[in-house]
Amino acid sequence: MALAIMAAGTALLAQAPLESGPDFNGRLYRAVFASGPDALTEADLDGLPDPIRERLATFLARRAAFESQYESRPDSADAVARDAKRRAIERAIVALVDVPDVAARAVQFAGAAPVAPDWAERADGPLDEAAYAEDELKKAPDGVLAPFLYVFIAQRQRAAFEAAERAGDTETMKAAAKKYRLFVGRARGAGDPIYGLLAADLDGVAHVNMKSRNHPRDFNPDT
Repeated sequence: MALAIMAAGTALLAQAPLESGPDFNGRLYRAVFASGPDALTEADLDGLPDPIRERLATFLARRAAFESQYESRPDSADAVARDAKRRAIERAIVALVDVPDVAARAVQFAGAAPVAPDWAERADGPLDEAAYAEDELKKAPDGVLAPFLYVFIAQRQRAAFEAAERAGDTETMKAAAKKYRLFVGRARGAGDPIYGLLAADLDGVAHVNMKSRNHPRDFNPDT
């Protein structure tokens, strides 16, 4: 009986969302990875400890002041959609990474990434983007973009996980879940607290690409 109770408790802990400070209910996640309403605002910072409040205020100020430097002349609807996604990545980097030359770094990363105009309920698109980010991370594992790449890879792996579930592809789900947990853990260990907050907010949203019955933080069909 005692062993059964311990096993049940362990399972519940494994399924619990990450806790890394205040709960932003997905608003920080959307401020980084999405456009539109219900993103983080100054009002969400009221009552937070000074270091966290100041860091998030800097993020919001940089996000509000962002002006894209990515240049393109799209010649199709797909190209327009792809450019919009590239500029969203560029904005996320510029808003999060507070270093003097970040604008050029953001354009280089966003412009070279294999961005699909529409993931179309397929795992291939987010997996290609995650693989590119991992290659960039290997080139500069301690570079200024590294913490951003942790959350970028985790978010893309979660999108791939959800698409693979829709397709009934358990092996891809397992691989994506493993990568998701790895890079969420790295984001939580980053020196800059905003990445731990972002990882927790990413972990707490219901889905990032499409509705899913499972969550990659605790997916293991072999147990």
